[in-house]
Amino acid sequence: MKNLRIALGVAAIALGTVTAFSFAPAKADSKLATGVFYVNPDGSMGTQVTGQSNCDEETSRICSQEYNLQTHQPTNNPALIKTGNRP
Repeated sequence: MKNLRIALGVAAIALGTVTAFSFAPAKADSKLATGVFYVNPDGSMGTQVTGQSNCDEETSRICSQEYNLQTHQPTNNPALIKTGNRP
């Protein structure tokens, strides 16, 4: 009976430890930091889009898109690519 109590105690401690680490917040560095920016005429990242993009969608040229903030490279997320002329 004593061995059973010890085994259950060890199992409870192990389960509690695993559970605590399962719900611990992820490091902020591990998340991809992105933002939506207008595209400059030379294709580089321009000013940040605040609110809704004001692209007029009259041309097929990329007006705004999502960029990785660490690399300053486009993420090529099709849902966030807007075409047209920049306001």
